[in-house]
Amino acid sequence: MKSRGEGSRKKNKRAINKFWTEAGMEKNKDTLGLHTFMQNRKTLFCYSGPLTEDLLTTISNPVRHQLSDDETKETVAKRVFGVFIEQAQNIIRYSTQKTKSTGDSIGTIAISVAEDGFLIEAVNKIDESKKDVLEATLVELSVADQKALRQMYKKRLREGPPEDSEGAGLGFIEMARRVKHFEFNFVESEQGALFVYRGWVN
Repeated sequence: MKSRGEGSRKKNKRAINKFWTEAGMEKNKDTLGLHTFMQNRKTLFCYSGPLTEDLLTTISNPVRHQLSDDETKETVAKRVFGVFIEQAQNIIRYSTQKTKSTGDSIGTIAISVAEDGFLIEAVNKIDESKKDVLEATLVELSVADQKALRQMYKKRLREGPPEDSEGAGLGFIEMARRVKHFEFNFVESEQGALFVYRGWVN
């Protein structure tokens, strides 16, 4: 014969389990939605958060592994990897969103399987005062053919990096040479001006 106390404990346990099940299902919606979104877009790799040169070295290995399957041509894999590295370094050098503790740059970068190839995407906060210069550069690159891009590359090597550049100033030229085509946009957000880059490789 069950005691009143034992029946009460079981009832409470069922109520607690129901609460956590319902709460868990509600919390899982975002997680499951993210999983479904990534799967539907055929995402091979995605990272969002603080990014440093050391971390980039670490995450480069799984990215390279993802691109090294038998179905991907080596030349294509190298171009995708090259664009990924260049865009990640742009985030590290130029994102104006920083961690409070270490000052590391924050951004998002992803690689997905696209029709007949791959899509590399990146988002980071930028200095609004440099938006016009960046836009003019990217517009020029978007309409240049491979011959013109080679000439721009050689010219930049001769003249050196532009003012306020933390690298050689070759990153976007390199990416333009490796992608079939690319798109970019500037989006106003609560965080400030966001730079959005999308490049296709096949």
